[in-house]
Amino acid sequence: MIFRIINLILALFVFGFIYQKAVTQSFYNWDAIAYTMAVQLDEGKTTEEAHEYTYKTLESEVDPGLFNALCCSGQYRQDQYSSPDNLKSMMPMYALKPGYILLIRAVKGLTGISEYQSMKYISLVSSLILAFIFFIAFFWQKGLLQFLWIPLVFFSQILFLGKLMTPDAVTTVVFIGSIYFLLRKSLYISFLLMGLALTFRPDMIVAAGLLGLLPALDKNYRMAIINSVLFLSIYFLISTSIDHNGWWSHFYTSLVSTQSNLDTFNPVFDLNKYKEILLGNLNWLLNDMNYITWFATTFIILIASSYLLSEQKNSWINIISVVLALSIFVKFLIFPKVDARVYLAILVPAIYVFSFNLFSHKERIDST
Repeated sequence: MIFRIINLILALFVFGFIYQKAVTQSFYNWDAIAYTMAVQLDEGKTTEEAHEYTYKTLESEVDPGLFNALCCSGQYRQDQYSSPDNLKSMMPMYALKPGYILLIRAVKGLTGISEYQSMKYISLVSSLILAFIFFIAFFWQKGLLQFLWIPLVFFSQILFLGKLMTPDAVTTVVFIGSIYFLLRKSLYISFLLMGLALTFRPDMIVAAGLLGLLPALDKNYRMAIINSVLFLSIYFLISTSIDHNGWWSHFYTSLVSTQSNLDTFNPVFDLNKYKEILLGNLNWLLNDMNYITWFATTFIILIASSYLLSEQKNSWINIISVVLALSIFVKFLIFPKVDARVYLAILVPAIYVFSFNLFSHKERIDST
């Protein structure tokens, strides 16, 4: 009983720490400007009105130094600040997340705060939910094992997610919810949540698509086919509805050469350039301690889960872990960013799932 009480007290400290750090150290990153513009356009504002509101609101919320850094540090940011049409041309890369845009609008409408503040609190609440999910998973374990959730919360970079004004934290919440129901083999709820996750980050199609095939292992081919159709339909519906300019265009402006206007940007695919970026970024993350952590964690989960699977231990848990780890590497092959942020929506659930290998069978959620 004493351990339970200590754990509860520690939980209050951890949740309070996450709240305090996320509130005081949230990042007004440039992407928040684009998401604010996307919300304004979604509300029916003209390009000029949306652009003016986006920067005026930012200027009223941050100090002059940060505002100058976000609006004018570098040619790309200056071009977006000086031209409403330039910023509007970026919208297909941001309106591509309609679930996040609608959530920002909903929070703004309910609370009366700005889009920037809405993004801040969406990430904050999401990070607290993620910490609570880890806490509750370990709370009923025996001895010191029940405290393992604390290092896992920080190792999973949940605090980092809570500071960002991006859809990554809330996407992680939705996706880890789908994984929870997948562990319990509540497949319909699980795959519906995966479909919802695609509306926050369509690139979750990699993980959702591979996990959606798992019913085929039990010869439930019908559900595997339905999942494939569902996920692909959501993905292409989102892509076509906002007139996205395609994978290579997005890849090129993000990883090769930033473009100030994407309206007519349609580069020809260059295999050599793709390989150059892929190998260069792989070398970068393998030699940079700031980025290698997520890659090494994914690799360890993949190897350890594969070994346990070969030993026929906790098969369902480790099948899911293997698929999640493979999804991260596939995602890197498709869009090789070195930043952990774009992989955490898959990696955090992978860490969560793999941790169940530590529990006895009767204490695991997949035992029901």
